[in-house]
Amino acid sequence: MATRRKSDEAYAALRGRILRAELRPGTALDERALIGELGIGRTPLREAILRLSQEGLLMALGRRGYVVAETSPSDLFRAFELRREIECFAAARAAERRTPADLAAFDAFLAEAEEGMEREAGNIDWNLGIDEAFHRLVAAASDNRFAAQTLAFLYGLSVRSLYVARVPPTLVRDEIGHYRAVIAAIARRDTAAAAEAMAAHLTVSPMQAFLAPAPPLRQGRAH
Repeated sequence: MATRRKSDEAYAALRGRILRAELRPGTALDERALIGELGIGRTPLREAILRLSQEGLLMALGRRGYVVAETSPSDLFRAFELRREIECFAAARAAERRTPADLAAFDAFLAEAEEGMEREAGNIDWNLGIDEAFHRLVAAASDNRFAAQTLAFLYGLSVRSLYVARVPPTLVRDEIGHYRAVIAAIARRDTAAAAEAMAAHLTVSPMQAFLAPAPPLRQGRAH
């Protein structure tokens, strides 16, 4: 149990550094240094690294270890167009399948977001954490673990690309109306409205300015 807990701590710490671009694309991981910095053993660190590589945030180089995966506008666009489809799907399914426990979790989420959105307006990590919590709750309420796993992967790629490109994220106080609209539609089991409200939330994302127009697909060399 202790090893698992340390692994989770290492995963969260490393994921945060990668998403905030403190570890830039192409940076090689110094496992010995990380063991000292994080105060953990090699086994939980390796478990965390494996999870991050499975999420596409790290890339294995065989015996040379791991590096932070590269990112590009084209990659981000492809990831975001898929994420948008799955997010709307998850919102619709959440409207069908949400439970009283899901509704209670949404109520708690809104209370936390509304209480802190002005006080924490300058805290980008808090704002991104609230946004990620919103998407995670919707995915959980969809009762589709495959969608939830895929969205966790795509969300991480999206946030990291914003940090790498230095695109400022929107704040909770600017998104709270969208959160309420999605949650209200889920609560009344309106699948179409839930999907539409999620689409509206994603349409105002700062990624839209970064992503549009869509970059052309790269053409392979003729042989």
